[in-house]
Amino acid sequence: MPVETNEVEYRTVQIGAALLVKGILNRLGVVQAIDQALKYQPEIAASYGTLAQAVILNRMSLDPQPLYLLPEWVVEHGIDYLLGIQADWLDDDRLGAMLEGLADHQVGIWSAIIGKAVQGFPIELEWLHSDTTSVYFEGAYEDEQGEPKREENGPLLVKGYNKDGRPQNVQFVLSLVTSKRLPVWYRPWDGNQSDDGVYLADMSALRKMGWMPANVVLIGDRKLCNQETMLAFCRTEQFFLAAHPWTDTAKAVWLRTWQELQAGKRVWAAAEYVSRNEAHKPAEKRTQYRVCEVEQALWDEQEHHTYHLRWVFSWSSRKAEQDAKQRHKALEAGEQALQRIARLLGKYDYTSRAVIQPRIDQALKKAKAQAYFKVTLIGSDKDQAWELRWERRAEVLAQAECFDGVMLLCTNVPTERLSAAGVMIKYKEQVNVEQTIDFIKSPVQIRPMWLHSPRRLAGLTLLIMIAVLVAALLEYQVRRHIAQTGELVRGLMPENRDNPYPTAKKLLRAFRAYALVVVRHPDGHEEVHYPKLRPVQQQIWDIMQLPLPSAPTLDSG
Repeated sequence: MPVETNEVEYRTVQIGAALLVKGILNRLGVVQAIDQALKYQPEIAASYGTLAQAVILNRMSLDPQPLYLLPEWVVEHGIDYLLGIQADWLDDDRLGAMLEGLADHQVGIWSAIIGKAVQGFPIELEWLHSDTTSVYFEGAYEDEQGEPKREENGPLLVKGYNKDGRPQNVQFVLSLVTSKRLPVWYRPWDGNQSDDGVYLADMSALRKMGWMPANVVLIGDRKLCNQETMLAFCRTEQFFLAAHPWTDTAKAVWLRTWQELQAGKRVWAAAEYVSRNEAHKPAEKRTQYRVCEVEQALWDEQEHHTYHLRWVFSWSSRKAEQDAKQRHKALEAGEQALQRIARLLGKYDYTSRAVIQPRIDQALKKAKAQAYFKVTLIGSDKDQAWELRWERRAEVLAQAECFDGVMLLCTNVPTERLSAAGVMIKYKEQVNVEQTIDFIKSPVQIRPMWLHSPRRLAGLTLLIMIAVLVAALLEYQVRRHIAQTGELVRGLMPENRDNPYPTAKKLLRAFRAYALVVVRHPDGHEEVHYPKLRPVQQQIWDIMQLPLPSAPTLDSG
């Protein structure tokens, strides 16, 4: 409520973490990057770069609102004062034109912002992580003929393999490359895009930015280890590290290697790795790791050349336990399913081989136990003397045990740069890109979106990715400071439970109660004042090396 004092009104407006986020956006040159790319600007006293900040700040509030509610949110949270804008400037037509312009220049804008981040922050670029995810949408995205809308600089929204378990929704595929959790590249792909061609395209795009080190290693999942992608990486002398699928060749090589290990012709090498979750446990209770490396040839038919890859078989005691439990569970479920069918033989509709046999197959498939049982159905439709016999396939089970706890990693990084144990440890860091994807989908909520233009969706995706970059930089910089100085950020957690790994959410919420003071003078003009930061806020502000904020003077007319 305004308080009148000598005809001067004072009121507070809670803006939360928007002040911190705006400071980081300024360091990244976001407004300048957008305004330099978009040659046309709205006919108001603010540029598209300034208006775009409102969308980013909304996403960084961790409670994002639909775009049509943005003006209301801006007023409620004082963003109009912070940015020096009027809420009604954020109408549908103006935001739509802005998003279309962002889509048309998304690569250039992102490149400029990342270039600033690389120059201004100590980002490690030697090891990068890559993955893809699906982003689903509600509503219709079809043209007048009922076909998916095709728009330049926008992804084709169609159904495809959906990683969110929403096969009924149209989607686009988002590829992402990170340094730790920091996004350094992203790209929206059509909704039916497979991962096969993504890795090389993303790496080529990163190379064009000009700031990638020559020895960078791209770490990816199993789709990176298809023949064509590996050949393309080797031909261009690009290093990679990825999980390799269990192809027939891979299984055969492992079984041979396992036999050699059993015979003493090869030996496991211990891998010294302790996850953060197990660091507090006694050594004997921690997960144990070991590795065994073999060389694998990759023949290039086109170039008539052989590349020598490193296959590293990695074993984990925890994974071994999980694999054994999963197999035991499948065996029990298979036994129960077969016993149930045996009791039903000759009853109800279990009276013909054409019905019984498919149900046996279906039950074992559901139990994930098809390979483990040899099943014999005795009897005929005529005599109805049905009998079901089964036994476990000992040789199949013995072979399955050989694979307990084992995964295959493949790389072309030289041994002198990365040991076999190092291959496993580096791949463990792949969780970083997965966590970044989780952050995109949860707090900033990239999906579901309701915009009906793929081009505008691409523009909004750019702003969402800038928000993710800001959050990741905040988390990265604070954790790095703590690791270097040993000084925790005090006050983030209750009861002195602060730790060396504060999350972006915690850091942003430290500013949750921060409010501006708005002073309204008798002549109608207003001044905005920034109260002093609390100690925990000031510590974060200093770590991010942000200058003191300056507020615009607003004309109420």
